[in-house]
Amino acid sequence: MFVHVPSSTNNGAVQPASGPVTEAVLATNFRLITDVHQLAQVLNSALLLDLAENPTHQDKPISAKLLNYYAYHKKETRYRTFQIPKRTRGEVRTIKAPDRGLLRLQRLLLSCLTAAFTGNHPASHGFVPGRSILTNAQPHAGHRFVLNLDLRDFFPSTSIGRVIAVLQLPPFGLVKEVAYLIANLCCDQGCLPQGAPTSPLLTNVVCQRLDRRLQQLAIRHRCTYTRYADDLTFSSNRPVFRDRFHQELNTIIAEEGYQQNQQKQRLQTPEFRQEVTGVVINERPNVPREYVRQIRAMLHNWETKGYETAAATLREKYTISKAKARHKGQVPKIERVLAGKIAYLGMIRGKNDALFLELSMKLMQVMKKQKL
Repeated sequence: MFVHVPSSTNNGAVQPASGPVTEAVLATNFRLITDVHQLAQVLNSALLLDLAENPTHQDKPISAKLLNYYAYHKKETRYRTFQIPKRTRGEVRTIKAPDRGLLRLQRLLLSCLTAAFTGNHPASHGFVPGRSILTNAQPHAGHRFVLNLDLRDFFPSTSIGRVIAVLQLPPFGLVKEVAYLIANLCCDQGCLPQGAPTSPLLTNVVCQRLDRRLQQLAIRHRCTYTRYADDLTFSSNRPVFRDRFHQELNTIIAEEGYQQNQQKQRLQTPEFRQEVTGVVINERPNVPREYVRQIRAMLHNWETKGYETAAATLREKYTISKAKARHKGQVPKIERVLAGKIAYLGMIRGKNDALFLELSMKLMQVMKKQKL
């Protein structure tokens, strides 16, 4: 029996039947779903939580008819496909963005899945609450040998069959009918689409066994392992990354349904800059020197040539940057770009770091001088 079932008012707005909706209640009810009607009820509970945090969001209740429509009938036009540049020059990443209706359903499903999923592996750091690129890089800091790997076509390689299977296992334990329904709402053309809000969490669920096996591999070879989405990192102070290690590694990856992108494999040694998910880790977590030089150059340009000239320079460089795709071609204000870059530096080096404090003060001085 559900702990809490929402109802709707005469005007269609969702209302709680009794008591507050909490993540614990949401998780309990999600695991008890047996059909599409109960899924609709639980998603409406998730909607109550969403409306409490985002009052401007649409409060129209979810119906079983709508769920079946998106799961089984509206197939061809559910996603808009486009490409964005990868960090590797010349390569692109294919993104499938769900339409507004499906995006709303997936966001509510994500709330339910997040509440119910308690099994994130310690080595998994991507899209995990409380973890980040920094926590992914920290275990490797100061190690002599750092091996970076990349899984090819990570999201498309995660099949709908595997999603259905893991949804029937703990901590979800859903009946097959409901697992199949949710997988259809989250997958496209038989796999997880990169661009759906549910895809990152579901890949973490599917990759639990991969993480366990790679962690065991790391223990056997006396090294450290972490994963951030499709980026795998091993590190050690001993030269352990030899033929035997790679043979075992490739066998595990293949048995788990993935392939390594051999062109992106890198073995980094302390004589050169070592990076993990963009964080420099030769001695302690740090940002690349070019990153700091860029911040200083932007501040200097703004201070000496004025706001309009500095903003124009930013717009010019933005047209060839990856950030252009993230912001849909719109260039944010230079003060916001600088504040974001300095905040990132503070996250990596620490809020008490002298360089972070220096650049933060410099930005405040320049903004005050320009009366922003």
